Parts: sequence; structure tokens; C-alpha cells
Amino acid sequence: MKHSADVITHRFKSSINTLALYALEHELSNDLIASEIDKRFNNVKSIKKDKIMQDVLQSCYRLVWNVNNPFEAGFAAKKIQNDYRECLNNCDVMIIARCIINVLKNTNQKPKKNERLSADFYSQCVNSLLSNPLLQYDSDLLTIYCKQTVIILKVAGIINENKIMEINSDDLYRQMFLAFWNKCNWKSLFPSGGYISNEIKNSRQLLLDIIVNTNKSVQLDELAQTFFELTGIAKYNDLFAVSLLDFSVITWLSFFGIIRYTENSFDKPVTIALTQHAFPLLQFLLC
Repeated sequence: MKHSADVITHRFKSSINTLALYALEHELSNDLIASEIDKRFNNVKSIKKDKIMQDVLQSCYRLVWNVNNPFEAGFAAKKIQNDYRECLNNCDVMIIARCIINVLKNTNQKPKKNERLSADFYSQCVNSLLSNPLLQYDSDLLTIYCKQTVIILKVAGIINENKIMEINSDDLYRQMFLAFWNKCNWKSLFPSGGYISNEIKNSRQLLLDIIVNTNKSVQLDELAQTFFELTGIAKYNDLFAVSLLDFSVITWLSFFGIIRYTENSFDKPVTIALTQHAFPLLQFLLC
């Protein structure tokens, strides 16, 4: 029985990849891809066709960003790469980081090694960020995110008491992610979590693998339970640990444009999914 299910799943994935390849070879627009889905999956309900569309586009992204990419010069490939570039430039972490760097320059400040920047500095940053339509956070959360971003910028060597590095967007994004992912002390970055913060960091690659291999929207508490069960970091149904995971690494992966919250209402379970740019971003960051 399981073998039959595996065969069906394999055939479905093969159909998705074949359509993605066809779309790139024939330079299909999204509308034309949707028409192909209607023809090839004519017995599937409309709501499932939307998911098929997401899967096809995700497969297109993987093909375009493959290291042996034969579609690099095509119109569709260039559009995908331009979309990725726009995502990189407009993700939350870049908006916050650029704001901090600009305020530092405009006020002629440099962060000293063992001293915190003033409350007035963070107020200027927050006031500037509150006017940005891409950021939907209140002032208290933005203050926390700005302080965390300053820590990451300092660990990355982009800002220090002697200089503010002149850096392009690609390098700013990559150096910030690598500082966050590999160099930062997560107990300092997420102090409310205590020792658990660094325990999560020690198993961060496993967490990322679980998210990447899910390849669909997943309830955060289910993902957290799987992660904690595999690592032994927290007991089953530990709500504090689940909340910490959410407000630390999950939030920051969303800031880097790698995952997105698909449901975040107070009366429904929080769900997350990979963004359509997740694979090229991860390839850019970790390869």
C-alpha cells in the first residue's frame, strides 16, 4: 500500500518538474502556465490547482538557480532572478539594516564595543521605520528588532567604533545572514530564552532541513514538536519553547525572506511555509 502511494507521489512530482521544464523552455507567462495546469490536471479541483501552480513556480526557481542552469539567458529566467533581487532588497532585515546605517551616518555615531547605542538613536530608527509601508510592526517590536539588527551588524563587522562599511546589497544581506546563522550568540540575541536559545542554534541546520523538506504550509506547533522531539531540547507541548522558536529563529528567517507566515491570526494555529525565493536565497547564502 505504501509502495503504491510512493509511486503516485513520485509521478505527481515528476509531472510538476516536467511542466516547470516546459514552462522555462517555452518562456511561458504565469497565465500560460495556469492554462497548461488546466489541461494537464483537468480532473483536479481549482483550489488544488493553486497549490500545483505554487509547486510549478517553485520547481522553476530550482531549475533557474541550479548551478548547471541552461536557462540563464531566457526571459523567464531573468524575470525570476529579478524577482529574487527585489525580494532580497525589500526583505525586512535589509530595510531595518539600511535604516540603522543611515541613522548612524546622519547622526555621525559609531557603536562602541562595550556600550549600547542610546534610546534616542533607537527612537529615530523606529520613527523612520514606522513610515515604511513594507513593515507592519508596532514601535515596541521595532525597537527590539533594531537592537537585534545592531548586534548582527556588529558581529558581521559592518559597523564598529571605527567605521561603517560601504557595502552593496548582496554582500550586506549575505554577511548579515552568516553572522546571524553562524557567529551570533543566540542567548544574547534572544535573551528571554536563556540557555535554550543556544541549544536551538546548535541544532539550527536540522531545523532548516525540516522546514525545507516539508515543502508546504505547516503548523508551527507541529514543526516545533518534531524539532524538539528529535533534539530533546524541550518536552512535548512546551509552549514556552514553541513561542521562543517562533519569536527567534522563525521570525528571523522570515525577515531574511526565506519563510513566510501563511496564517498568523489570534484564533487560528500559526502556519509557515517557504517563500518562492527560499531556494535561490539559501543557495546564495549557504553554497
